[in-house]
Amino acid sequence: MESTGPDTFTITQAGQSMSSATAAKRVTRATAEKVLQEFSRRVERVNREPYFLGKVTRVVHFGSMLKPEVERVSDVDLAVEIVEKEADSDLARSKNYDRVEELAAAGHRFRNVVEMAGCWHLEVFRFLKGRSRVIALADYAAEKSFVLAVPHRFLLGKPESNPAQNPPSTRKLPVQQRRSDDCPF
Repeated sequence: MESTGPDTFTITQAGQSMSSATAAKRVTRATAEKVLQEFSRRVERVNREPYFLGKVTRVVHFGSMLKPEVERVSDVDLAVEIVEKEADSDLARSKNYDRVEELAAAGHRFRNVVEMAGCWHLEVFRFLKGRSRVIALADYAAEKSFVLAVPHRFLLGKPESNPAQNPPSTRKLPVQQRRSDDCPF
C-alpha cells in the first residue's frame, strides 16, 4: 500500500501481484500455448452453440506470457467480456429463469438471488475457465482499467476507440470532529 494523502491509501501493483500470487508450479510456454488454444475452442463453442445464453465479445490476453523471454509462465492471464445473446431483455431474463429452474431440478443449489440472476453469465464464465489451473480468467468489464494499463493484446473483439484510463479511486475520508468537553454524547 502507498499513502495518497492523510488517512487514505491505495494498493500498489506490487501489492496486487502479491495478493494474487500462488505456490503453483510454473508451466512451460508450450503448455501455456496449448491451454490458450483449448480456451479459444471453448470461446468458439460458446458463441456457436445455442445452449449458452451468453456470448463472448472480447478476449484480452495480458501478463507474463506476452514477454517472449519468459520460458516458464505462472498462468495464462485472460480477460473476457460476456454479453447476453438475446437482445430482448425480457426474453433473456425468461430464458435465464428457465435455465435456473432446469439446473435446480438437476440438483444445483444457488447461494442467492444474485447468483440466480447472473446464472447465464456464470455458466459461460465457468465453462470458459474449464477448471484449468493454468488459466487466470478475469471479467473485462470489472478489470478493464487494469488490463488496458499493462501490455496486452486483443484476441477477439476490437480495442475501444478511447479507453478510459481512470486512476484508482482515492476517496478522501472525512475528518472526525472532536466533541466539546461539555457534550453529553
